[in-house]
Amino acid sequence: MKTSLSIAAAACGILVLPGLASAQQKPVETTSGSVVGVESSYVPGVTVFKGIRYGADTGGENRFLPPKPAEKATEVYEAKEYGKACYGLGFPPFLMQEEGVDLDKSPMSEDCLFLNIWTPTIDAGKRPVMVWFHGGGFTSGSGGSIRYEGSNLVARKDVVLVTVNHRLGALGFMDVSDIGGEAYADSGNVGMLDIVQSLQWVHDNIAAFGGDPENVTVFGESGGGSKVTTLLSMPAAKGLFHKAIAQSGINMSAIPAEKAHETAEAAVAELKVDSIEALKRAAPDTITNAKGSWGPVIGRSLPRSPFDPDADPAGKDIPLMIGSNLTEATFFSTTPLSAVDEAGLKEAFAKGNFTAKIPAETIPELMTAYRAELSGTPDHEIYQIIASDAWMTRVVDKAAKLRADIGAPTYVYQFTMRQGARDGALNVPHTAEIAYAFDNLALAKALVGEPDEKDQALADLMSAAWTNFARTGNPQGEDVPEWPAFTSDRHAVMILGEQSEAAVDPFAQRLKALGAAK
Repeated sequence: MKTSLSIAAAACGILVLPGLASAQQKPVETTSGSVVGVESSYVPGVTVFKGIRYGADTGGENRFLPPKPAEKATEVYEAKEYGKACYGLGFPPFLMQEEGVDLDKSPMSEDCLFLNIWTPTIDAGKRPVMVWFHGGGFTSGSGGSIRYEGSNLVARKDVVLVTVNHRLGALGFMDVSDIGGEAYADSGNVGMLDIVQSLQWVHDNIAAFGGDPENVTVFGESGGGSKVTTLLSMPAAKGLFHKAIAQSGINMSAIPAEKAHETAEAAVAELKVDSIEALKRAAPDTITNAKGSWGPVIGRSLPRSPFDPDADPAGKDIPLMIGSNLTEATFFSTTPLSAVDEAGLKEAFAKGNFTAKIPAETIPELMTAYRAELSGTPDHEIYQIIASDAWMTRVVDKAAKLRADIGAPTYVYQFTMRQGARDGALNVPHTAEIAYAFDNLALAKALVGEPDEKDQALADLMSAAWTNFARTGNPQGEDVPEWPAFTSDRHAVMILGEQSEAAVDPFAQRLKALGAAK
């Protein structure tokens, strides 16, 4: 049976064939061994390599330690299945789930350091390489989600795409050096060191897949954006990537070492273990389920926060694109999706993920200020925008200004295309922009609904901007309107929606009102 993307491609006059093992292809030689890909199920001619090992098993004696390179396999690997996902908390796909389509069927394992590659042609083409890091915070997700299917992007824009699995949650970010000693000094960041290891593998091998190891762009959404921005401050990552895109996710402040030690101490007590040996013998899912706020930790492998107290000068020369969605907060069930009266609005502010800390006495004035900026917008949608500004827009704005202070090349966007599913009730939720950047509308109908010409026009524009940026460090180019850089004297933001155009300081009054309220 044809997939929705197959049907859409056929309607555009593109013949779509079932995925076939590329028996006629010569194996590609890598540091992990010889691999042979399969033809894409969505776009003929595109070759997909799934489940290539870039690191050794992280279980057993390797648990909580930095990754080791994968041993070179002696037999040719037919890369047709995604590798196992790393242990995580699970990622509720309630907004993204397409009926009958699993986001990721891969079982979880500690043997999970795998990556996937899409390439339009296996040659010496030196194409821009785009390495995607998945969402789900630092605790969930994998590079094997259907949402990251890269066939359209690589075929239409002539790039090479890589997606990556890496350690998550406590297994990836618990600092166990207090009980393990100096050998575990990097344990609070092994999930990020996995990412660095994947970039090293890309550097060493991607030329064989038609990519340019000297033109690598890291990009990701939500937790993936936080991983991207964390890389800006990691000495081990220097030189392994050259541009960065953070979509709806920025790691402003890494976890202080003292706090990380306290969290680890509480988790170790919860697990009832008293030595590193006992912790290594514990079942991986019990460790993953240990309570704690897991993420990158300030220490030897991450000397400082990317944006606290300022923009890390280490990332100054890396062009960065950052942005948010107009109503990110409609991703969460606490955000009203339909008309609310005064009592409902009060309840939303009191229980909202990002508005509960706004003082009740400031809410009337805040609503008045936003109504003035958003004339004709119903109150429940004004609330959606306030919650989203509090969560993401203000962070993007702050990061852009900190980058501008040090003269770092930065481009800012806001995605405003209302999604068609659920009769538009979701507005513009967290994750919605992914399908447009990947030009994968037919695989995201749970959000997009039935894509129309306006949706496809925006997907054309965004996929062009993203790949232009990967080529040159500037999103402008063919099919993209003027997109000025965000500088200290010109706070330019590209509005990406039905009408896409740059604006100067479009959120200034909203964020001023929000700052006064909080």
